[in-house]
Order: sequence, then C-alpha cells, then structure tokens
Amino acid sequence: MIKKVLGTFGSRVICTLIAFGIVIINSQVFGSSGLGTIGLFILGITILQNLTSFVGGPSLVYMLPRYDTFQLMFLSYVFHIVINIIGTMLLYAFHLIPTEYVWPLFFSSLFFSVYYINSQLILSNERIKAYNILAIIQIIIQLGLMVLLLFVFKIKDVSSYIYAYLISYIVVAILGFILAWNKILFKGFKNIFSLLKQMLIYGFTIQAANFAQLLNYRLSYYIIEFCSGRKSLGLFDLGTKLSEAVWILPKSMSTVQYARLSNCNGNKRYAKKLTLAFLKMAFVFATCATLILICIPATWIGWIFGAEFVESKPVIYALALGIVILSCNLILSHYFSGFGKYKINTVSSLIGLLITIGLGASLIPRFQQMPYSEVIFIMAWISSISYVGSFLFSFMYFIKTAKVKLSDLRIDKQDIKFLRSELKKILKNHA
Repeated sequence: MIKKVLGTFGSRVICTLIAFGIVIINSQVFGSSGLGTIGLFILGITILQNLTSFVGGPSLVYMLPRYDTFQLMFLSYVFHIVINIIGTMLLYAFHLIPTEYVWPLFFSSLFFSVYYINSQLILSNERIKAYNILAIIQIIIQLGLMVLLLFVFKIKDVSSYIYAYLISYIVVAILGFILAWNKILFKGFKNIFSLLKQMLIYGFTIQAANFAQLLNYRLSYYIIEFCSGRKSLGLFDLGTKLSEAVWILPKSMSTVQYARLSNCNGNKRYAKKLTLAFLKMAFVFATCATLILICIPATWIGWIFGAEFVESKPVIYALALGIVILSCNLILSHYFSGFGKYKINTVSSLIGLLITIGLGASLIPRFQQMPYSEVIFIMAWISSISYVGSFLFSFMYFIKTAKVKLSDLRIDKQDIKFLRSELKKILKNHA
C-alpha cells in the first residue's frame, strides 16, 4: 500500500511540476487576461465532466468489482457522449465558456471522458502504476505540443494551449482504451436497464456531492469575472493554482485509500485505522507545505510568472487555512465513499456551497464598486470559510460513526508503526 501511495505521489509531483511549467509559460506569454480565458475553458470542461459523471464517474470504482464490467463501461460511454453534447450546448447558450473555443472544448471534454472512464477501470483493479503512467503521458504531451506551437510555429495565442490540451487527451484516451479493454468479456445486454438505474442511483448520490463541491471551488470564478473582468480572474486563478498544489499528497493518498476501502469487504476497523493514519499525514504535510508557500516572497512570484502576478500573493494568504482544512476533508470524503456513504459527502459539499453563495452573492453589489485586488482577496477568504464549514460536518460525522476518541487524533508511535508495518509487507512481497 505504501508503495502505491508513494508511486501515486511521485506521479502527482511530476504532473504538478510539469503543470507549473505550463502555467509559467501561459502567464508569461498570455498574461492575466489569457490566464483568465484558460481558467474559464478548463472550468467548462470540469463542469461537463461533473455532469457526465452522474453515470460512469467515481462510482465506477465501487461498482466494477460488483457488476458486469462490459455493461458498466458501455453505459458509461453512451451517457458521457450524450451529456457532453447537451452540456456544451447549454454552456454556450448561457455564455459560460469562451465562445471562440466551443468546438475544441467539446472534443476536449469528450476525449477526457473516454480517458477518465478507462482510468476508473484501471484504478478499480488497483493497477496504480498504469493509472499514474497515463497521467504523466498526458501532461508531457501537452507541454511538448505547447512548446512546439508557441516557439516553433510562433502561434502566440491561447489556442496553442487549447489544442495541445485536446491532442494530449486524444492520445491517452486511445492508450487507456487499450489498457482497460484487454480483459473485458462480452456477456450480453441482459438486465442492462436495471444496471443503468443502479448506476444513476449511485452516480447521482456521488455527483450531487462532487457538483456541489465544484461549484463551491469555482463559483468564485464567475463572480470575479462578472464583477471585475478577465484580468482579475487570471490573478485569482494563479493564486488558486499555487495554493491547490498543496493537495498533491492528500489527493494521492485518497486515490489509493478509495480503491483499498472499496475492496476491503467492509472491514471497518481497518478502514478507521487507515483513514486516521492518512488524515494525520495529510494534515502535517498540508500545514508544512502551506507555510512554505506563504513564505515565498511576492517578488519571486512576479519574477517567475510575470510582474502583474505579484497581486496573486494575497489570494494565497486568504486560501491558506482552507487549503489545509480541505486536505483533511479529502481523506474523510474518500472514507465515506469507500463504504458507499455518498450522502454524507453531498451534505458536506452543500454546506460549503451555501456559504459561498450566501456570502459571495450578497457581496456582488459591493464588489462592483471595489478595486479588483480587494474582490479577489475577499473571494479567497469566502472559499476558505466554506471549506471549513464542509470539513466540520464531515469530521463530526466521522468521529460519531467511526467511534473516534480524541486520543486517536494524536500523532503517536502507533501511527508510525502502522505505516512501517505496511511498508515491510510491501518490501517482503516484492523481495
């Protein structure tokens, strides 16, 4: 298990470093307005993926060991295609995406869907290495194509990023299809509509939480663009990306945690022990990483990303508390997901979303009169407050249902011994 966590963590580090390289190029070449456009483009894809994942999303990891694999995959593909078409039309109609990039956005989301469905099957089988390699291949291709388009073909506009993004997902969608389908057997379409109903039930419960969390994460983007414009959104987007880099290890742990809990046959004692160990590790790592990020001088940010991005530093200050808190909530949410208790995550996400809507929407009239620097700073604080609200609900429910004592929350020798014993098992099995 430790080896899988470290492998996933290592791949996330590689992907994050390359992603930062892409962000640096974007900020230097396109400026804050271009970064804002890219932020809206990625947000559009993220919204589509959340809508498509009502069938064939994270619930696949839970359902694949329990139901017919071919039918699950077939239904997921069909649903994703239909929702990508409808969703793109709606985003375009409501002017929520850059209108000049509607078709690239649709095809990017479509191939992302194929890649994502395949990767969920790979993850369900605990083929963590293959899962990680696909992620690394995608980001490397994207960076390579961007450099080629920008500096060889001299295409110095946002389309260089967008088409590099699209092509990279076409490649990993094909590779993922080959890896995922090599052992799938066709057993017919018997009871497929009953399975679709089951997928919708599981998917809705999970995605209601994920969609609420997405809105909680990114509703601020639309508020900022509406009140202060694309440039301020670009500044906020960079501050957010830098802050969310702290989630590298917590996301890696939660990915492995989810797969393990989905296959642990309901062993609640093991699940509690694993979750507590990961929760403590996530808190320590996130706190240390956030403190380092806070200590980075604003002048360094300006030197790396461009002088105008010095104004992104206050966003990092305001998001610091929320980033640490949400790192812990990632572990808790995957504990509940591992046992199919998705309603807990839904309520947690809705609490955060209501805080964001209540505070953010009520301040829109005042935001329109404020300097953009104050707007992005306040919206970052609202995000932090909403993260705290979500975490407190999840944490209290975890303590109650898992029967956690306050003494269990201390970092002690038992945690170190547990992690060490798991490492020894891995080393013994691979000796």
